[in-house]
Amino acid sequence: MGSVKDSIMDDSPAGRLYIPVTTTDFGELAWRVKGTFSVGDLKEQIPDSTIPNKAEALTMTVATFFEYLANRHPDIPTCYLGLVGNDGKLATARDLFDKGETTNIFVTRLAHVPESYSDGDLTVYRQALASGELQCGVADVESIFRKGYPLGSSTFQKIFGAVGMEREYLMLATYDETVKGLDEVRRRVKEKGIAAYPELKKILADYGLGTMIPNPGFVLRAPVFDSTSKFETAGDRFISKDEERRFSGLNDEGYERWTQDIFPRSAQAQIDFTSERGILNIDGKEECVAYRRMPVLTDFACSIDENRLMLTYNYNGVDWAIPSNKEIQRGIFRKAGIYAAITEAKDRAKGDGDVNKWRGYISRILSERGIDIREVAEYSCKLMGYAVAEVANRTLGRNVFDAAPLDRWAPEFLPYASRVEMQA
Repeated sequence: MGSVKDSIMDDSPAGRLYIPVTTTDFGELAWRVKGTFSVGDLKEQIPDSTIPNKAEALTMTVATFFEYLANRHPDIPTCYLGLVGNDGKLATARDLFDKGETTNIFVTRLAHVPESYSDGDLTVYRQALASGELQCGVADVESIFRKGYPLGSSTFQKIFGAVGMEREYLMLATYDETVKGLDEVRRRVKEKGIAAYPELKKILADYGLGTMIPNPGFVLRAPVFDSTSKFETAGDRFISKDEERRFSGLNDEGYERWTQDIFPRSAQAQIDFTSERGILNIDGKEECVAYRRMPVLTDFACSIDENRLMLTYNYNGVDWAIPSNKEIQRGIFRKAGIYAAITEAKDRAKGDGDVNKWRGYISRILSERGIDIREVAEYSCKLMGYAVAEVANRTLGRNVFDAAPLDRWAPEFLPYASRVEMQA
C-alpha cells in the first residue's frame, strides 16, 4: 500500500488516455486515486483500510491547487493535465464543480521511475539520470519546505537524536509527552552548553531556529528547505546538497532553477493558497521530473498526503493546530507501539546482514508485542476522515463533502495537536 493511486491502462475512457513514456519524452496516464494511506514506510504491511472522503477529496483539492498555480505562476511547468469526469472526458476541477460532479481520476504526464526504466535497480537508474542517458525520469529527490514544526515533524527526531535520545523519542506520541521530552533535551543543553552538541547546534541553525529548541506548533516567519531521497528501499533518507545535485538528473541550469526558483515559489504558492482558505500549511514536499535536464513539477502537491495541512482550533483560550494528514495516524501508530516495533525490526534485519529487509520481520514483532495493526489502522482512518472533509471543503471553497462541525470531533484530536506559537 505504498501509493495512494493506481494506474489505469484498460479499455475504459480513462485507460485509453495512456501514452507510454520513452527515454526522451513524456507519456500520459490516468490514475485512480484511493482512500488508503501509508505510514511508517510499512506499505503492504498495513491492512486495507479506507479513509472516508479521501479519494475524491484528494483528487479535487490537488487539481484545484494545480489550476491555481497555473493561473498565478504560468511559467512553472507541471505534469498536471486534468481530471476525468462522469462522461469520460478530460476536464478541469471547475468544469466538474459546475456540473455538480466530483471524481477520483487524475491525469498527468508520465515519466520513468526505477521500476519502469531499470527493473528497480536504483544504481543503474541514478547513473542514467546523472549521465543524461535518461532524459525523462523522476528525480530521486523529495524537496521539503518547512514553515514550522508540528508534532511528529522529523525535526524533533533529529533534535532528540542529536543529544542521544532518539530511542526515547520513538516512544512519544502526544503533545504533552513530546514537550516533556523536549524539556529534558533543554535541561541537558543547559547543563553542558550548546557547544557540547555540535550536531544539534547545526540543526537549529539550518532550520531557522537560532539556538532555540521549539515545542510542537512553532511557526517560522519564512520557510526553510531540505531534501530526502525518494526511491531507496529502506525509506526516505535526508541527503546532502551534493547527493541532491547528483540524484536530481538536472544540469546546472536546471538544478539552479529548481532549487532557487521553482521549488521556493511553488512552496510559497502552497502556503498562500491554503492560508487564503483558513488552513495552516506548516510543511510539505514536492518532486520534479528531470525532463531533458530541466525540472518539471510532478506528483501531487498541496495535498493531505504530501503536506501537513492543519486546522487552527481554539480550546480553552489556546490556539491548537489540528492535523488532517497521516500525522494523526503516525501519532496513533506511535502510541500503539508500532514505531518502536519498526525500530526493533530494523535492528534485527541489520543484525542478520540486510537492514533493507526489515519489513519481513515486522509481522512477527507486532504479534510478539500483542499489537493489532488492523484495529489501530481502522481507528486512525475514522478520525482522519473527519479532518479530510473539513480541509477539502475549505480548499475547494464550497461544501462538497459531508463534514461534521469542528467542535464535535476536534477535541478527540487534541492529544495529537500542536500549540501554535508564531516566531517573533
